[in-house]
Amino acid sequence: MNEIINSNDILYSQSNNFIESRFSDFTVLELKIIELLASQTTNADKTLIAKKQNKFITIRAIDLAQLINANHKNMYAVAKNIANQLVSKKAEFKYIDKNGNSAYKVSNFFNNITYQNNIFEFEINYAVLIYFINLNSYFTQVNLKYIAALNSTYAIRLYKLLKQYQTIKSRVITVEELRLLLSLTDKLKQFSDIRKKVIETAIKQINKSTDLNITYAEHKIGRITQSITFNINKN
Repeated sequence: MNEIINSNDILYSQSNNFIESRFSDFTVLELKIIELLASQTTNADKTLIAKKQNKFITIRAIDLAQLINANHKNMYAVAKNIANQLVSKKAEFKYIDKNGNSAYKVSNFFNNITYQNNIFEFEINYAVLIYFINLNSYFTQVNLKYIAALNSTYAIRLYKLLKQYQTIKSRVITVEELRLLLSLTDKLKQFSDIRKKVIETAIKQINKSTDLNITYAEHKIGRITQSITFNINKN
C-alpha cells in the first residue's frame, strides 16, 4: 500500500555507486526530490526488483513544497512544474561490470509522475531500487535535512561525495575526477573558476548547513592544480 510521506528529519542509506552516478542536467530542486523519494525505499522493495516491478510513492504537494522552499501562494504550481520536468530526465548510474571496472548505464529515475488532488504519485524505475536496498559495506548514510538545507547542485553533490569519506576524514580527488563527478566536463574550463564558483561556494554552504566541516588543499605540478585534498571533520 502506498503511504503519504513528509520531508522531516529522515536518515537513510544509499550505495556509493549511486552517490558517484552522474546527474548532469538536474536542478537543485530536482535533486532534492530524488533524495526525498530515495529515502522512502526499503529492503522490502527487493521483491519489486525480482519481479521487475516499479515502486510507487505518493507525497503531498505541501510536503514537496516544504522541501523545495516554494512560496505558499504558488507552491502547487511550482512543485507540479518541477515534477513534469523530472519525468523526462535521465541519469548515468554507476555500476561495477563483470571485470570489476566502473561503468555507467543511462536510465530514467522515474517512469511516470502523476498529480491529482494535490497529491503526487512517483513511479520509480525498479532498476534504480538496487542502489538503496541490500546494501553491502559500500554505502553511505545521509540525513535528508542536510540535503534540504543546501541550495546548489554542486553543494549537494560534493556533500555526498565527502560524506562517503567521513570516517576516513579526508578524500583526494583529481581535477579530472571532480569534473566528471560534478558534471563539469563542458563547463568552467579554468580551475580558478571551479575553485571559486564550485568548491568554495559549496564548502561554504556545507559548513554552514550540514554536519560536516570541510577544508581543502590543492596539489600542483608547476602552476597547474592536479588534485584536491578535502579534509572532513564533524561540524
